[in-house]
Amino acid sequence: MGRMRTVGIFAMAVAMSGMALAACSSSKSSSNGSTTTSANGAVTGGTLKLVGQGDVDNLDTADGYYTATYTVERAFTRQLYTYLTTPTLAGQVAPVPDLATALPTITGNGTIYTITIRQGVMWNTSPPRQVTAADEVLGMKRLCNSANPTPAVSYFTATIAGMAAYCTGFANVGQDATSIANYINANNISGVQATGPETVQFTLTQPANDFINILAMPFSSPAPVEYLAHVPGSTDEWQHTISDGPYFVASYTPTVSFKLLRNTAWSASTDTIRKAYVNEIDVTEGVADAATALLQIQAGTSDMEFDQNVPIASLAGMVANHDPNLLIGPDGNNYITVNPYLVINLQSPNNNKALANPLVRQALEYAMNKTAISQVYGGAAISRPLNQVVPPGSIGNVSGYNPYPTPNDGGDATKAKALLAQAGYQPGQVNLKLVYRTNTQHTAVAQTDEAALQAAGFAVTLVAATPANTFYTNYLQNPTASTSGAWDIAEAGWSPDWLGNNGRSMIAVLFDGRTYGKNSVDYGDYNSATTNALIDKALAAPTVQQATTFWQQAAQQIMTDAVIVPLGAQKVSLYHSTRVQNCSFYSFSENCDVTNVWIKP
Repeated sequence: MGRMRTVGIFAMAVAMSGMALAACSSSKSSSNGSTTTSANGAVTGGTLKLVGQGDVDNLDTADGYYTATYTVERAFTRQLYTYLTTPTLAGQVAPVPDLATALPTITGNGTIYTITIRQGVMWNTSPPRQVTAADEVLGMKRLCNSANPTPAVSYFTATIAGMAAYCTGFANVGQDATSIANYINANNISGVQATGPETVQFTLTQPANDFINILAMPFSSPAPVEYLAHVPGSTDEWQHTISDGPYFVASYTPTVSFKLLRNTAWSASTDTIRKAYVNEIDVTEGVADAATALLQIQAGTSDMEFDQNVPIASLAGMVANHDPNLLIGPDGNNYITVNPYLVINLQSPNNNKALANPLVRQALEYAMNKTAISQVYGGAAISRPLNQVVPPGSIGNVSGYNPYPTPNDGGDATKAKALLAQAGYQPGQVNLKLVYRTNTQHTAVAQTDEAALQAAGFAVTLVAATPANTFYTNYLQNPTASTSGAWDIAEAGWSPDWLGNNGRSMIAVLFDGRTYGKNSVDYGDYNSATTNALIDKALAAPTVQQATTFWQQAAQQIMTDAVIVPLGAQKVSLYHSTRVQNCSFYSFSENCDVTNVWIKP
């Protein structure tokens, strides 16, 4: 969990082959390049041009897990449920029917979800074919395939009856297409059944108030039977991408370019979510940096960013000048990420296990200069100090809650030193290894942290994770590094998979100690029976309102235990050309929704 706005590592590796991929499809663009204007002023036609540095991580919905991937998938895939594109976050947090005709019929004391798929939704096969309940079942059965399983499989194994057993059996299957197809065809998930041609039924292990959010993930997309001929997530499969959305992948060269054209098998009458104004969507990749991409957009040779944000050096001037092409989201007092937050390694043997002492951890809470850190990330327009686990816009946030207040969020060195003395440590006796990433602004953030910690009575040893992508794998997600004392504290970041009712994607995944192990994102090995019980109650609560109470209690318990120092909550900054209209921030992809913008002639 925790989608990232970054380069897809797997796709980068594939690109070394230099292979250009052309999607096989019976649907071609019928556009002659002309434009028309509707009664509401929206223009239909034209080419939307995106520019970026990196690539998608995967074209297969079973595997794709990056915001840049979601930008593209929005155009050529559909899910049972999805999110609206509206100017306000409040209008985007509740899933709405997409492939489904309505919200689920829920029976069995909240454990049986029955969903009907719309008539007329077609795959762009030759000839076009109706998307069916069997396709949805197949999509779910592919999730834990042995070659490229979904990174978020626990969403499904924890909620759907029989999913865990099905995935356990899949683990020992060969990774070739034939072995995968044979297992899928010979085995079923007891909790996922097609009860009619267009009716699918999900049976849950217990009530889950966020199950529709899970179904709105691209992972939950239906899959055409043709995909069984290919290894999931392979370049071979990418050559045979099939669409049920308004566009199809006409060509794709990894790390170089995408071209999406209109899918003539798609009908606007079956899709109330995507207006599909433009005729073509072109993505140019491999641009050196965000500053170069910005120059291209300002010059009008490109329209939108693909996988990057506005450079911090340019942001202040745009905000001061009220640049109409600058978009910062989400709207209002809502934030998309907890970034950064200070992870405390509770397993560290260093300093006679000083971090096991709650007083030392409380000293860390008071030590940090959160205002200075937010300035490094771009200032008040995009980053603000955070004083609790959950930022505004996500479930579990408690308005006004601040258990460790400091003047202007600038830290309280005197209070921190007093707590260290109470714990039995003199200034400089606790030497903390602070591991940090060496890319973008992270070095400057680490230096800001070092100054604040030293002022508060700590000694600091900076540990550079080089290259930057080893920060998580070699340190935070590596139990051996934790127990050996390779690090004491680290600045991590987290973006939940959806906003609103997302406790499963934030509090549960980061702080349920029962999940700790290699690659766990409970980085510090926090394991509290009290917090775990509150998580269980929140996940099983029959309503979101009841779940909110438990998530808030869990978030407050985490802060009482002082196992994390929340430092900042951030928004996302985007820039688009003057040609782009109707560009509302779409929180799910952290970009503008390419299916709902139009191009001004």
